[in-house]
Amino acid sequence: MRKIIFNSILLFLLALPAYVFPQFLRGVGVYGAETTSRDGYRNFYSKDFSQDPTFLHARPPSHRGGEYESWGAGIFLEMLNSDLWRWRTEIEYANKGSKEDELIDPILNTQKASTNTYKNIQWNNYLKRYVDLGLRYPTYALLGVRAEYSISKSTPAYSYVANSFHKINIGADLGLGMEIPLKRGWSIFVEEHYNPDAWFKYKTDKIWVLGRTWETRIGVIYRWKRGIGAYDIDCNAPRYHGR
Repeated sequence: MRKIIFNSILLFLLALPAYVFPQFLRGVGVYGAETTSRDGYRNFYSKDFSQDPTFLHARPPSHRGGEYESWGAGIFLEMLNSDLWRWRTEIEYANKGSKEDELIDPILNTQKASTNTYKNIQWNNYLKRYVDLGLRYPTYALLGVRAEYSISKSTPAYSYVANSFHKINIGADLGLGMEIPLKRGWSIFVEEHYNPDAWFKYKTDKIWVLGRTWETRIGVIYRWKRGIGAYDIDCNAPRYHGR
């Protein structure tokens, strides 16, 4: 009897993925990315000389850093049994940063050029919606969030603030993409993502810091079942069935 129960449980555990996998998991992909990012600082201390005669609170001044260009890479799963909608979950390694002209002496306006950099591991989740833009290939929009963990950083500029940036942060994400179907379930895709911080990297009563990243991706996706990516905005228009 125990053997029958054991074999029944084993059969169930083996059969369940075979049923769930094609019903829920739709594709797997990998991508590389070019990133450009920067930090924005807000200093709410008074600039009145009578209140700060020694310029103690003049640094860091309110400013936006320069664009820091780097790279990222990730892998992802695409899910949901729908022709129009997808849920994408992914793990990404991303390099971010900000070029700074650090204010050294507020009186003489002496500055020093340096770059703060951050290496992040990110868990990104998006809702993906195919949208017919009248182009030759399928196009889509993505809306989601990124959970970021800083595994290392180099912060020579404004280190008295940047060294205290949170290791964990949350960012919003808005993206647009296009897929180019190939053969046997494979497609190439290109995407552009706008990724602003949703949480402050650093915040006190008077000093706030937020980051922003643009990300250009190119990658490949493999799908196991026909019908993925299908859309039919116009019932009389040709229907894309992808893979």
